[in-house]
Amino acid sequence: MQGFLTFLRDQGALAQSPIQLPQHQILMPARLPRPMAEAEVVAFFRVIDALEDRTMFLLMLRCGLRVSEVSGLPWSALDRVQGTLRVDNRKGQVDRVVYLAPDVAGALQQWQRLQAAAAHYVFPSPMARQGGLPLSVRQIRNRMTCYLKLAGILKAYSPHSLRHTFATQLLNAGASLEVVKELMGHRSLQMTLRYTRLYDRTKRAQYDQAMARVEQRQRLQRR
Repeated sequence: MQGFLTFLRDQGALAQSPIQLPQHQILMPARLPRPMAEAEVVAFFRVIDALEDRTMFLLMLRCGLRVSEVSGLPWSALDRVQGTLRVDNRKGQVDRVVYLAPDVAGALQQWQRLQAAAAHYVFPSPMARQGGLPLSVRQIRNRMTCYLKLAGILKAYSPHSLRHTFATQLLNAGASLEVVKELMGHRSLQMTLRYTRLYDRTKRAQYDQAMARVEQRQRLQRR
């Protein structure tokens, strides 16, 4: 609408556009992340027997990888000595470095033993192994949908829900917003702040600890 009224103004049909920003700007409510509950995560992984799929979804849950980052992940991005994984952005530059938890590191090691020595991608497509194409995002989503159904989870979770779960678990365990921001690859802290609106156990714990120190200082001053 703004563009249309601006066009009419430029054509001389209007003296000026009646839409004035920011007065007439419409603020859309921010969509909150949708993490999986702890019981749902346990039920989900309990039904995954395939090593490839278990490794794939562990990377999202333990490293916060996007489904597109898992799809195109090359073996060269892993540093087993440092226990890290390099995530490159679309321009080929390093976007961030994440750490490998023991369970995902072990799964990756087992999965690599089953791969050809010349394999480029961690998760190659079964339909084009000779061409070296990676497993597609759609294929990963379809696999998760099947496992959710098998686990009896009725909520329509997506692979991105595992990334959301990664962030909320870190915050609830006491990780700082700055650290979570870097591990998630967020461009601004505002994106990371959305997770604090879902689970406030960490904030409450920090508040209780701070208030305990305040009360202790007050008691010492009264003596």
